[in-house]
Amino acid sequence: MRVIAGTWKGRVLKAPAGDATRPTTDRVKESLFSILGDRMSGAVVLDLCCGAGGLGIEALSRGAVSCTFVDRSPEALTFVRRNLESLGVTAERWSVVRAEAHNWFVKELGRPGDDLAVFADPPYSSNLVHDVCRVACVPEGRTRLLILEHEFGAGPDAPSGWILDRRHYGRSELSFMERES
Repeated sequence: MRVIAGTWKGRVLKAPAGDATRPTTDRVKESLFSILGDRMSGAVVLDLCCGAGGLGIEALSRGAVSCTFVDRSPEALTFVRRNLESLGVTAERWSVVRAEAHNWFVKELGRPGDDLAVFADPPYSSNLVHDVCRVACVPEGRTRLLILEHEFGAGPDAPSGWILDRRHYGRSELSFMERES
């Protein structure tokens, strides 16, 4: 796993061994950020079910001002911290939260703050992708952009007021949802 572009282009990221995390492949990550273009510049990002932090770190490398990494695995979060420290990312630009993503996200959306760009890559066997979509896409919410990685064909529909774009990559599918202006 590596950083595809931006400040830390080409730098290698470490992830826990085994099947506990499923890092987004470089091919999918490159496609995802090509689709997003320059939308990460100046963004406030949440990386839910972050694993080793590859998506959030890529967003930071491409100009996001900050990223909060959320995962329930202490081992995964140890790798997130190590990856960020090895890249020299200043502590003001990131935070790491050990929590179940859906419950934490519900609380986070209730607080005032900047519009959010949210990445969520939950375990394919869970229903969390639908739960995150329901919470993120409420009319009064702070989420302006939601990117979900899920098993092909298992993505949620976009609610009213949101534009949906899906892309298929083998077993994986990306659902891009953006709040209509």
